[in-house]
Amino acid sequence: MFELYTERARRTIFFARYEASTFGSPYIEAEFLLLGILRENKNVIVRWLGEGDWQNVLQKEIEKRFDIRPKTSTSVDLPLSNEAKRVLAYAAEEAERLSHKFIGAEHLFLGLLRETGSHVAKMLSGRGVDIRTVREAYAKEGLEADKAVSRGVGSIVAQHSFQVEIFLEEGSSPLTLIWRSRVPVVGEQISVARGDGEVTTYQVVTVEWRVDSRAEQHSLSKALIHVQKLK
Repeated sequence: MFELYTERARRTIFFARYEASTFGSPYIEAEFLLLGILRENKNVIVRWLGEGDWQNVLQKEIEKRFDIRPKTSTSVDLPLSNEAKRVLAYAAEEAERLSHKFIGAEHLFLGLLRETGSHVAKMLSGRGVDIRTVREAYAKEGLEADKAVSRGVGSIVAQHSFQVEIFLEEGSSPLTLIWRSRVPVVGEQISVARGDGEVTTYQVVTVEWRVDSRAEQHSLSKALIHVQKLK
């Protein structure tokens, strides 16, 4: 069921399962999905809540809702709760709504906000996070990038150079390059040379555009590329 998930979204589910086992829960609940997002990509949360020790703050708030039991072995298969299943279904719908081919941590975050009766949604909305604002921001970013590409500005013409940050599968720190050709598209294979001369081939999983709206014409100044190493 996770074939359309980005590598970071899959790791989010993995961390959610880890959190569930730490709490001794028999299910992966929506709360653990939120903690999974924080572990894998805290910027998704910080963007809307502001800077803060949210891992610790939200963990403590969630702990109040659960009876902490002995840890569950990581070898035990933990199913998703019905609430968490709905969150994942909503995430898929949000990705489709935004015309994104893959489901990422941002879509999981939207899924959590969509489950309005959940404790997670109430925690986030109580701190001023509004799903319409989040959804519109993600949609606007995509639209601005589409407009820039359609005008031939930035990345798709070779004579323009711009910054590309490639997130390799085996590390969270991006490899920053100055790119002087078009940005790879989702599904395309790229080769990256390491310092020792070894070349590794990856497949592009997601491409996130960063648009410089200060310019007279919106121009693409940066692209964040998430890739997966080919076996």
